[in-house]
Amino acid sequence: MSPDGPAPSPSDLAPQDVVLRFLESTGRPSEARLYLELFRARPREQFAALAIDANVMAGAADAVVQDLRFLAALDLTPTVVLGIFQPADAAAHARVLTRHLEAEGVAVETLAAAEPGLAGRLTAAAAAGRVPAVVFEPAAGEQPGERLTRLGVLLRELQTRKLLFLHRPGGIRQGGVLVPLVNLTTDVPALAASKETSRKERLILEGARQLCEEAAPLPFTVAITSPLNVLRELFTVKGAGTLLRRGARIARREGWDGVDVVRLRELLVSSFGRAPLDAFFETTPSHVYLEEAYRGCAILVDTPLGAYLTKFAVSPEAQGEGIARDLWEALAADAPVVFWRARRTNPISEWYMKLCDGLVRVPGWTIYWKGLAADAIPAAIAWAVKQPVDIPRDGD
Repeated sequence: MSPDGPAPSPSDLAPQDVVLRFLESTGRPSEARLYLELFRARPREQFAALAIDANVMAGAADAVVQDLRFLAALDLTPTVVLGIFQPADAAAHARVLTRHLEAEGVAVETLAAAEPGLAGRLTAAAAAGRVPAVVFEPAAGEQPGERLTRLGVLLRELQTRKLLFLHRPGGIRQGGVLVPLVNLTTDVPALAASKETSRKERLILEGARQLCEEAAPLPFTVAITSPLNVLRELFTVKGAGTLLRRGARIARREGWDGVDVVRLRELLVSSFGRAPLDAFFETTPSHVYLEEAYRGCAILVDTPLGAYLTKFAVSPEAQGEGIARDLWEALAADAPVVFWRARRTNPISEWYMKLCDGLVRVPGWTIYWKGLAADAIPAAIAWAVKQPVDIPRDGD
């Protein structure tokens, strides 16, 4: 199966097997299990919202139906949103979607965006296994930005964690290249000024910035993706479109001062899948960089050769949100010379390779460095190799 094609028929395989088969081409079937468990652990109305563009409904409705059919087989009921940008056709598109989904055995409940008690009705529909379709119909003088604001109020009431805009280009492109990640705190002005950014994309950027700011501190992200890539966007860390998210707020601590060690330990366990030794917390680091909700951390130790990055972790739930980049930028601003090691099997080795100036592989480890003088590299490698194992695995 092509990773860019519609979902396979859920009738052929057990639902979870469908996800795993889909992700075989990515080489990370474990990601499917992770996201499936996370999605199912929350109330159904918090799963995700899909804002479907009128052009998508006109030209790619079959792909949308397949996506929703697939998700329904997994007991996942995203909130479908129609009419944000072109409300004139929203009611007709809702009828088309309902007819095709019901023909596939998927129940739909159409809800008017203006009706009282919308969040309660939507929650009840999702709990009953019906896909809620929220229709924004034309209202005199109402602009897309105002509809996005109304949608934001609804999503905050539901505590929905992710909003996907299904957009035929599949994301924002600059220079003909897909922009995979947008930091809404820093990147919006340049993108909004670009001639390559469409009016609709500018509206999404501004709306996403407002939605993410107002949702804080609740984790909330917005993505723009193709209707052919919804599953990759939802079930893989890398995603398949443009992710829009508020820049993570990173706190810098001196040693363990001000660090909630219990929460930090929980973060390390969730990220590495194993508990750190008590001895790890008995040695005081130089600096600790923490995402405000303890969803990511970077821990540095000063050495005569430069800063040694002893731990870099992002919680599984937050992976793919760009927190790693924010942590790296925060530590790099303070540590122009840094080196570190990672297991040869570390899943973010590819990302480390993009960050570093150089690397060397030794038995069991890869040693990376950035900013090191050439004559300091051998000593840094030797220093890293000699460090104790803080989070042992079987066989250590």
